[in-house]
Amino acid sequence: MLKRTRSQSKLFASNSNSNNNSSSNTKYRSKPTLDDSESDSDSKENIPSPPSTTPSKRLRGSPPTTPKNVRYITKELQRTKVIVSPPTITATKITKAIEKKIDNKKKEQNSNKEEDIYQRAKTIFRRTAAPSRLIGRSQERERMIQFWTNHVLSNKPGCLYVSGSPGTGKTAMLTEIIRNFQSTVEELDTHQVKEVMINCMSIREPKGIYSKLVNELKTPKQTIQTDIVKQAEQILNGKINVLNVVILDEIDHLITRDQDVLYKIFEWASSPASRLVLIGIANALDLTDRLLPRLRTKNCEPQLLNFNPYKVPEISAIIKDRLYSLEEEQDTSASKETRPLPLMQPNAVELCARKVAASMGDLRTALDVCRRAIELAETDYKRKNQQLQQQQKPVLGEQKNAVQQQQQQLKNPEIVKVSIPHVMKVLQSVFGSPAVQKLKQLNLQQKIVMGVLMVMARNSKKEQITLGKFRESYTTLCTKSSMITPVSGTELVDLLSNIETAGILTVGKSKEDRSRRIHLSVQDSEIVQMIQEVSVLNSWMSNIVSSQ
Repeated sequence: MLKRTRSQSKLFASNSNSNNNSSSNTKYRSKPTLDDSESDSDSKENIPSPPSTTPSKRLRGSPPTTPKNVRYITKELQRTKVIVSPPTITATKITKAIEKKIDNKKKEQNSNKEEDIYQRAKTIFRRTAAPSRLIGRSQERERMIQFWTNHVLSNKPGCLYVSGSPGTGKTAMLTEIIRNFQSTVEELDTHQVKEVMINCMSIREPKGIYSKLVNELKTPKQTIQTDIVKQAEQILNGKINVLNVVILDEIDHLITRDQDVLYKIFEWASSPASRLVLIGIANALDLTDRLLPRLRTKNCEPQLLNFNPYKVPEISAIIKDRLYSLEEEQDTSASKETRPLPLMQPNAVELCARKVAASMGDLRTALDVCRRAIELAETDYKRKNQQLQQQQKPVLGEQKNAVQQQQQQLKNPEIVKVSIPHVMKVLQSVFGSPAVQKLKQLNLQQKIVMGVLMVMARNSKKEQITLGKFRESYTTLCTKSSMITPVSGTELVDLLSNIETAGILTVGKSKEDRSRRIHLSVQDSEIVQMIQEVSVLNSWMSNIVSSQ
C-alpha cells in the first residue's frame, strides 16, 4: 500500500508536439491519484505552478516535483473553499483617512502658531530690537528735530549735549530722527553730509578718539599721519561743501584730569568756520557745568537737552504698543482701547510699569521684565499642553461620547497669558533686596564713595572706619584712575549725608569731625553687584584690586 501511494504521487509530463523540441517546450500536468478521483471538481482547478529548477541540477527525462507541504496546503484550501483576496478599500475609509490627516495638520499648525507668538513676543521685547516707532517723548523729539533742521540741513556747525538716565530713549530717539531725515539729507544740493556715530566705551583711552575719527572720515587714499590730532582737525574742517556730523555716545568716557580731549572737541564744533556738528550723549546732567566750566567763558557752551525718566503711563503705553504689534491682522475699525490685549493681562502690564517707574524709570528694565515673564508663561503653556495630552486616553462604555467631547475641547488649550504672579516672580529676581534697589538709585559720585568704603572695610577688618581715614583713602583711590575726578571736602560731606538719608550707611557723632565713625548698612556683595553694572567703576575697582 505504501509503494502504491508513492508511485501515485509522482507527476509525469505529457507528450509534447512532434514539431517542437521536447527539451524546450514541455508541458507538465499532474497524474490523478486515487485520492484525487474522489473529488473531480477539485482536481479541475489550477494548482500553482511548481518552483522552477535550473536545468543544470535537473535530471534529464525526470519532471520537476512539487513539495508535499505545498500540495497538502493547496488541497486543504480547495476543500474548504477558502478564497484569499486583498482587502477592499471603500470610499468611506479613504474619506476618513483624508479627514484624519487634515485634522492632524490643523492641530500641528495651531500648535506651531501658538508657540510662534511666544517667540515673536520675546523677540520684540529684547533690548536690541528696534521698534517700528517710538511712543511718547514729544517735547524731546521736537527739540531734536529743530536742532537737526537748524544745523545739519542748514549747513551750520553746532553743538548739542543730550543727557538722561540709562534707558530713557536718548540714543533711540536720535537714531529714529536720523533714519527719518535720511532721504532729505541725500537730496541736499548745497552740501554733503557725513554721519559718524561712535560709542566711546569702545575706545581704550580718551585720546584714542582722534584716531577713531580719522579712520572713520578719511578717504581711502589718505594715510594716518604722525600728528593725529592735527590730522583729525584738518579732516573735520577741511572741505567747505562737506558737513561732518559726529555723534559721541557715552561721551563721559572721554573724561581726563585736565579734560583736554573734551575741550578740544567742543571748541572745534563751536568755531564759526567749523564744518562739524557735534552731538554728545551721556548720563550725567551736569557734565558740562561740572567738568567743562571754561566752555561758557569761551562761548563754546553746547545746547542742552535732558531726557527725564519714564513715567508709569509712558512705560505702559510702550509695552502695550509692542504687544499690539504681535497681531498679524489688526482690525483697523476698532481702537486699541476696545481690543483685548494679546499675551499679557492689563493688570500685569500696569504692575510692571509702576515698579520700574518707581525704581529708575529705565525702559530697558521694563522690557527685560516683560521678556522673562513671557518665558515663564510659555513654560506654563507647554506644561499644560503635555498634561492634557496625557489625559487623552480611550474610554469604553456609555461615557465614551461625553469623554470624547471633553477631550476635543482640551485638544487645543488656550494661550497662557502673562499674569501678576509671572511679573512678581521676575521683579523679585531683578530688583532683589531693597538695599540693592537703593544702591542702584545712587549717582556716579555716590557710587564711588560706596566703592571706597567697601575697599576700606575689606582692608581694615575689625578696625573702625572714621571720617578722617575715609577722606584720605578717597583721595588716594580716586587718583588711581584718570576717568574719576575726586570732589572737594565739602561736596564729599554732602555725598555722605545724602547716602545716609537713603539708609545705606550711618555716620556717628563725635567731638572731633575726623573721629566720626562710618557704619555700612549693606553687604559687601551688594556693593560689588552695583559696581559691576557700571563699566567705569568696574575698571576702576579692578585696578585697585590688582594694585593691592
